[in-house]
Amino acid sequence: MVRMVKYKEFKLGDLFEIQKVKGINKSKLVNPNISTNEYDYVTRTSLNNGIESTTDFVCDVPYNEPNTFSLGLLQMTFFYRERSWYAGQFVRKIIPKFKLNTKIALYFNTIFSRLSKVLLSVLVRHVDNVFRDSKVRLPVTDADEIDFNYMEQYIAELEQQRLAELEQQRLAELDSYLKATGLNDYGLTDEDKKILAYKPIFQEFKIVDLFNVVNTHSILKSQVANLENGNVPYLTAAEGNNAVLKYINCPKEWIDEGNCVFIGGKTMVVTYQEKDFCSNDSHNLALYFKDSRYKSPLIQQYFVGSVRKALSKKYSWDDSISKAKIRSDSVRLPVVSNTKNLDFNYMEKYIRTIEKLTIAEAVKYKDREILTTESLINKM
Repeated sequence: MVRMVKYKEFKLGDLFEIQKVKGINKSKLVNPNISTNEYDYVTRTSLNNGIESTTDFVCDVPYNEPNTFSLGLLQMTFFYRERSWYAGQFVRKIIPKFKLNTKIALYFNTIFSRLSKVLLSVLVRHVDNVFRDSKVRLPVTDADEIDFNYMEQYIAELEQQRLAELEQQRLAELDSYLKATGLNDYGLTDEDKKILAYKPIFQEFKIVDLFNVVNTHSILKSQVANLENGNVPYLTAAEGNNAVLKYINCPKEWIDEGNCVFIGGKTMVVTYQEKDFCSNDSHNLALYFKDSRYKSPLIQQYFVGSVRKALSKKYSWDDSISKAKIRSDSVRLPVVSNTKNLDFNYMEKYIRTIEKLTIAEAVKYKDREILTTESLINKM
């Protein structure tokens, strides 16, 4: 990092003007969210850099000039405004009294973010004065003038550091994906491509002919709230993170056996649970294969998709699945040609191929993130 020579305190009111802006309702926007729009519509939201929409030119309403900052008065969030912009209600405009560029703006944006807590503690009518009277420490030259050159160098080094971190993160995540799946790489082989092109023959099977279906234990969140972190997955019916809310250290009598298909009883979230687990609700179901040949992780992951496809539209929160209802349910599964035997070989190869495609998409996403970050940096 560039070394600072010294700091000096400055009042923000000596460096910036803070002004009220004319707010407009969203209904007045012209052709909102068209890609060619040149104006941002900024509200008090803290999301998406404060931008709720974009708009074409709005007649009879003055737009706010670029190279300023917006302050949303709901959460007291500051954002640099690189483009011309219109504002919703309860937004302030911060105008620099010096020449501003993107890198210097990013430096000040970090300083402003520290001010948010202070502004949240005062009444809105006092925000302008509190902003003006607030003091900040800034790097200065030997002549005690603000060292804008240092600010630009500092931000540029942070940007390069961020790019390096993203690349390291990409490599670490790829290594993690490959280790988790037992793959050496994620490139599709000719055999993988044949699997994707293959059209299997399907046959319906009753779920209870394939599985032993049991209700899980019902361990409430209040019961695990004060438990120490551990290695046992605590499952709920929520979607995401393979239904795992957290990992706990719990009594053995609370634990359900893993290596099963798990169904969130109220939500029909279907997952494969490799490890023994603890469940939050006895409405949840655990499906254990009767035949040990079915119990490989890849085959069970195939069944997860099949069960989800067969039942997700049938059941809802108001009409949820149960151990009794599932007795009449069936799933369509691939069979070996001219037989009624399940095609385990196809299932395993299909899931293995899908794993490769999933890793490839994750890598592409990370590559796009790096390229986008690099592009934004180069535009500054």
